[in-house]
Amino acid sequence: MADHSSGPRPRVLMILNNAPDYREPFLREVSRSIELTVLARPCEPDGLVPPAERIGYTYLERPARRFFGMVWQRDVRRIVQETDWDIICSSINMREIGRIRTFRTNRILHKKWIWWGHIYGSTPLPGLAGMRRSLLKQSAGALVFNDDIAGRVREEFGIPAWSFNNTQVRISDFRQGAFLPATAPTRDGKLQMLFVGRYQPRKQLERLVALAERMPEVATRLVGPGMEAINVPSGLKATGRVRCFGRTVGEELHEHFDWADLVVNPGHVGLLVMNAAQHGKGIVIDSSSSHAPEYLLAREAGQPFIDFSRESEVDDFVRSIVGVPDVSDAGTTLREWGERLQQVAKERYTIEHMAAVHRSAFESVFPTGNRPFN
Repeated sequence: MADHSSGPRPRVLMILNNAPDYREPFLREVSRSIELTVLARPCEPDGLVPPAERIGYTYLERPARRFFGMVWQRDVRRIVQETDWDIICSSINMREIGRIRTFRTNRILHKKWIWWGHIYGSTPLPGLAGMRRSLLKQSAGALVFNDDIAGRVREEFGIPAWSFNNTQVRISDFRQGAFLPATAPTRDGKLQMLFVGRYQPRKQLERLVALAERMPEVATRLVGPGMEAINVPSGLKATGRVRCFGRTVGEELHEHFDWADLVVNPGHVGLLVMNAAQHGKGIVIDSSSSHAPEYLLAREAGQPFIDFSRESEVDDFVRSIVGVPDVSDAGTTLREWGERLQQVAKERYTIEHMAAVHRSAFESVFPTGNRPFN
């Protein structure tokens, strides 16, 4: 539990879908100014990894039952009602009927309830728009992943909305002076490309294998859980131009980012944008896929977007880098992408920034009074 030496602090219940290892630094940081309790589902059934240790907050884990596309988590209503919470900050997963029922059946909660996360989901359900409108308009506000969504929420529902720019990186996690590998790109005629993340069909990683088959100028590393599912032709394996690695975290990732000239995401993109920024690498992103809100960091930082469904466009992009007569020019382009991405991320895409925005939102809903945020 957090230190109470300065007196009782605001009691905040965060109801999240999951609280995996990459959320732990944020939960520790935000718990420094509040009495935080986190209620979440187990990580493992959803393919996520829990942190080795949870520090600074109370963690309540309850299993969930799934039926007809909906989710029912045990004890949500009881946990909400058994304590006089100052703030309830809940993910607005529209499939989690326990949260929605708890909110709708107790109007006293509305003035202290902040919806959190993806406000506008991608799965159409009957009556979803009306339900979402009712939930948002009756709440105390919303904490969302980016400024665009915050503006839309304020305009559409007439409630306060705060953007925290979702990330998993602390200021101290950004690496310096690692913008390019020791060997400059195109020295041996190859562009070294890296993907890090879980294997999922929506990531379209097979496009990178096909690219390596078409273009001998490309070498690719795919790093993360499930990469064994990717079919890599024996010729590419033998030459090492496509290599797959399992789950890799922490400092073990440094080797892969140092090797890479450019991070690449040929399908749906999410936290990989921040991973690239952390290591000072530029990222090229598919322009034809839907993306998590983190893609806005890449847009803001002027990263390249190309249509990976069009092989000619991808090939032309590769040639625009490896075909530059002066190696230093290609290196300068890659360096500028990496430096710009890291610069923008350090300004507004850090865990410290996330925690500060949450604190501001909580203070707006629950004035400090006798329980100060400190």
